[in-house]
Amino acid sequence: MISAVVVEDDPMVAHLNRQYLEKVSEVKVAATFANGREAYRWLKEHTADLVVLDIYMPELSGLELLRLARREGLTFDAIMVTAANEAKQIEEVLRLGVVDYLVKPFTERRFMEAMVKYLAKMETLHSGQALDQERIDRLIGQVKETTPPEMPKGLQVITWNLILDSLANERGQFLDCEAVAAKVELSKVTIRRYLKHMASQKLVDSRVDYETGGRPSVRYRLRSV
Repeated sequence: MISAVVVEDDPMVAHLNRQYLEKVSEVKVAATFANGREAYRWLKEHTADLVVLDIYMPELSGLELLRLARREGLTFDAIMVTAANEAKQIEEVLRLGVVDYLVKPFTERRFMEAMVKYLAKMETLHSGQALDQERIDRLIGQVKETTPPEMPKGLQVITWNLILDSLANERGQFLDCEAVAAKVELSKVTIRRYLKHMASQKLVDSRVDYETGGRPSVRYRLRSV
């Protein structure tokens, strides 16, 4: 479980950030703060994996918080959610280890895309496996992530990308809906909806397996580019 902290002085934006995070089953929101000073004191005494952080805040800005945290050796990841878009500030926060940068006003879809990338990064880093060049390139942002097409009502960006990642990890092997469902911890019915739509978009290949000993099974794999 990923422990997240929201640091935002605008109550409406803070509520949205927390609401979006709580939609991600792998994330637990540990605390919310309206100023940087209180957040910094808490982070010195507690462990957090991810901080969703504004720059412009009372008492201690998000930039100052990051500087102090790095000086203290605090190793949390950060996603900036801010109205600040000056190149100099963006350059500095990137040097301080920010994993994504969202400019207000942002959409839920953009926030969820940031979370998809972050979750994929964490899964890769904690897999215990040696990484090939392609996966390293994805980690450091040299390979552009696929943006999902417009999806039918009820399909979510974060689930879409988790399914694609699970297929990508199989290196061209065909999987049935049950196997994919076990990997992403969702129901087989839900996975089937996504995979059928991915097949219609030519993102995955499908084939019917008649050797199951019972009812034929449809299997899917990520289409090679």
